[in-house]
Amino acid sequence: MTRYIKVGTGGGEVTWHRAMLDLTPGDYLMLEPGYYDWPRGKVIEDITIQGLGANPEDTRIRSFFRIGPNSGRVCFENLYLEPYRETNTIDLPEEANSYLVFRNCVLKGNNSKITTLAINGQASVFLFSTRLTGGSISFFATSSFRLEMADCDLDFASEDFGTISFEGEGTAIINNARLAGAITSFDSCNIELDINNSEVGCLNLTGRTWLNLLNSQIVQPEYSLYARGDCWLNIVSSDFFGQFCLAERARVLIQNSELYSLQARDEARMTLTNVVIEATTSLEGTSSADCQLVTFKSNGDYQYFVYLVDSAQLTGRNLLFEPNASTALVEDQALLKANALYHQGQPLEIKCQKPENISLLGIKWTALKE
Repeated sequence: MTRYIKVGTGGGEVTWHRAMLDLTPGDYLMLEPGYYDWPRGKVIEDITIQGLGANPEDTRIRSFFRIGPNSGRVCFENLYLEPYRETNTIDLPEEANSYLVFRNCVLKGNNSKITTLAINGQASVFLFSTRLTGGSISFFATSSFRLEMADCDLDFASEDFGTISFEGEGTAIINNARLAGAITSFDSCNIELDINNSEVGCLNLTGRTWLNLLNSQIVQPEYSLYARGDCWLNIVSSDFFGQFCLAERARVLIQNSELYSLQARDEARMTLTNVVIEATTSLEGTSSADCQLVTFKSNGDYQYFVYLVDSAQLTGRNLLFEPNASTALVEDQALLKANALYHQGQPLEIKCQKPENISLLGIKWTALKE
C-alpha cells in the first residue's frame, strides 16, 4: 500500500533523515522546498519523490541512488538532483528491470567522465521537460532499454565522450529536444534511434544503428555526422552544419535536406533526393551516390566541389551544378554518369585522365588534364 509522506521541517512533517531511514517500496515522498543531503546514497525500489516548490531548483537533493533489483518503477518529479562527489547520480545495475521516470527535473553532473544516469540492466527510461547540465547519460553494453525523451535540454558537450551514449540494445525516441553535445553509438550496440524536431551537436554512430532523423538540425561546425559500421540512416528535412561523413558499410537515404559537405569512403552507399550540398562532395573507395534533384555547390572552402577517386560512382538525374569558379575531379576508375541541369552558362570544368568515365547529359563540360 502506498504511503504518502510529506517531508520538511514544519509541524507534522517527517524529517528528511527519518524519511530516508524508514523508506520502503511503494512510498511517495513529497518534499517541501529546501536542500536535502544524503551522502551515503540509497538503494530505492518503487519510490516516487516529488518536489513541492514552484520549480525544480526550489527542491534540491544531493545524493546518489541505486535502483534495487526488485523495483518496478522509480519516479522523480520537480526536483534538482546534485551528484555526491565522483558518483553516478542514478545507477541502474545489471540485475534491475525497472521503469525510470523524470518529470520537470534538473540533473546536475560533475562536468567529468562520471555518468549522471548509468543504465546497465533492463530499463524503460522516460525524461519529460527535464534539463541535464554538466552530465551525460550512458546505456552500457549489458543494457536492454527503451528511452523516450520529450521537451528536454541537455547542455553538456565534451570532445571525449557523448552526451548520450549507447552500447546495449534497444530503442531511443527523442522529440523536441536540444542536445549540445554528441549522440554516440558503439560497436556493441543494436539500436533504433528516432530523433524528431530536435537540435543536436553531432552524431557519432557505429555498430548496428538504425537512425530515423526528421525535421532536425545537427549543428556542430567541425563535423555533424560520422557513421560507419552497419549503420542505416533515414534522414528527412534536416540540416547538417558541419561535415557529413560515411565509412565502411553505412547506408543512407536523405530527402529534402541541406548538407555543408558530403564525404564517403569504403563501401558506403547513398540515395539523395532534393538535397543541397554547400561546399563539396567527396567519394572514395567503392562508395557510391545515386542522386535526384541534388544541387552540388562550392563555397571556396575546398579545391574541388566534386571529388571522385578510386572506384567511386556518382550517378543521378536532374542534377544542378553551381561550381562558383571551382572545378570537379574524376580520377582513377571513378565514374560520373548523370542527367544534369546547369544554369551558369560556362562549361563545367572537370579534371580527369579518362574522359570516357564521364557522361553528363544536358550540359556542356570540358576535360582538364594536369
